[in-house]
Amino acid sequence: MSLLTNLMENSLDAGYAEAAERRRAGEASSGGPWVFAAGMVLIGLLVAVAAAEARNRAPAVDETREALGNEIAERTAVADRLENELTELRAAVDQARADALQLTAAGTQLADQLTALETATGAGAVQGPALTVHLEDAEEAQVDGSVDPRTDDEDAQGRVTDRDLQTVVNELWAAGAEAIAVNEQRLTALSAIRSAGQAVLVDFRPLSPPYDIVAIGDTDRLQTRFVDGFGGTYLDVLETYGIEHDVGTEDAVRLPAASGLPVRRATVPEPAGGAG
Repeated sequence: MSLLTNLMENSLDAGYAEAAERRRAGEASSGGPWVFAAGMVLIGLLVAVAAAEARNRAPAVDETREALGNEIAERTAVADRLENELTELRAAVDQARADALQLTAAGTQLADQLTALETATGAGAVQGPALTVHLEDAEEAQVDGSVDPRTDDEDAQGRVTDRDLQTVVNELWAAGAEAIAVNEQRLTALSAIRSAGQAVLVDFRPLSPPYDIVAIGDTDRLQTRFVDGFGGTYLDVLETYGIEHDVGTEDAVRLPAASGLPVRRATVPEPAGGAG
């Protein structure tokens, strides 16, 4: 009976009990709560250091952005000044050439031919009645998370893109335009309308909205063919993105000459010789 009583009262072996007691004593002496607290302090320090570095980096980013903006503004001003000088020099050369060609009858004929070619190619300024198309970005970008089907770009909604300008310009050419300029940038056979990020470039010159497209030609025919054709339909589609447009006519406008026509490969063929 005493054996059964001893087993019931002391079911755990003495060795196991001693080991369990040592383990409890070791855990108590290891300072578990202090280790946890030290770990939390270390994590806090790491977070604080990361936040400080982020704050220190933000002014540097702002300074870099401001410096780039200032550099862009300075270079744009220089480009505008050089373009004005180029226009003045080109006008002086044209006047000197015209004076020289007027000295002879053959020269007068050549001057007339040269003027006609400059008008057709965009190398010379032109004037006449015109159809105007005004395009303006939406007041608020209509970005709802969907992809813009015009550009496959989620950030393009509500913004006039290079593809929009390309489409309008091509439709004006198809409608019978004789000369076109976008924000006073004359288009030629070598002109390109493209994008760089969110900027629209015409012949590598950045343009800012709103965009004014001026097309010289028979205004009645231009308006009928453009508005009643795909051009008008495309403008109506742009309205669904909040892009505003206005189509009008002008009795007389002047379009400047193109800034440059760098022909590098095309040459004038020599006249074929007679049969020998």
